[in-house]
Amino acid sequence: MKHKKLIVFILLLLIIYFIYITFHDDKINYLSIGDFLSVGVNSYNENSYGYSDYLANYLKEKNLLKNYSKDFANADFRISDLQHQLDMNQVINKQNKSLSFKKCLREADLVTISIGANDLLTEINMSTSDIEVIEEDKILEIFADKMLDFEKLLKDIRKYNTEEIIVLGYYNPYEYKKIIPDRIFNYFDNKMKNVTEKYDIKFISLFQLFKNNENYLPNPTNIHPSSLGYEAIYKQIVKQLDQKMLAFR
Repeated sequence: MKHKKLIVFILLLLIIYFIYITFHDDKINYLSIGDFLSVGVNSYNENSYGYSDYLANYLKEKNLLKNYSKDFANADFRISDLQHQLDMNQVINKQNKSLSFKKCLREADLVTISIGANDLLTEINMSTSDIEVIEEDKILEIFADKMLDFEKLLKDIRKYNTEEIIVLGYYNPYEYKKIIPDRIFNYFDNKMKNVTEKYDIKFISLFQLFKNNENYLPNPTNIHPSSLGYEAIYKQIVKQLDQKMLAFR
């Protein structure tokens, strides 16, 4: 009798296991949102192969990718634009299907965000008639103001996604000209990291990654990265990915 009960118990476990294997979705929905970095604009202002494309291909080669989208990203986006996109729950059509921003956020297992660079660049350009002369106090004032919007945005995004979120920091677009001291970008990194940690979001410093790497910003008249720059960003993201998320899928 005991043996029969044990056999029945084992059979039940096997049935449950096979049901789990059959219906469990163990692949990753990857959503890339934000500005020109998420779009993949290259150093000649062309929409190209960006960091998120490299990352999606990496997941695909490991047979971990279920779906990848950067359809909600826009090269010109500022923080307020991404906030508006979320508040209005933008809907796009893809392959004859309607996709809402909030739904895609909810379903994403991995979200990468690049946002805020356009805010800083626009405000800096508007605040001075000579880009060679930038007042540090003015930059910090602009940054502090934008960080309030940045934190609200991350807080709101977290309401719709509780999975892995990675935020990219800012690199120095004027690396060649040496007109913004390193301490400014170190300050940016520290402040952004404090905000992201508050919402259990990972942060990657692009300033440290791009510093003294001229191949990443090869065009001195353009602020966008090269393919090497985007590849470097992707590799840095892979290092930050939750290895448990990858291992148990």
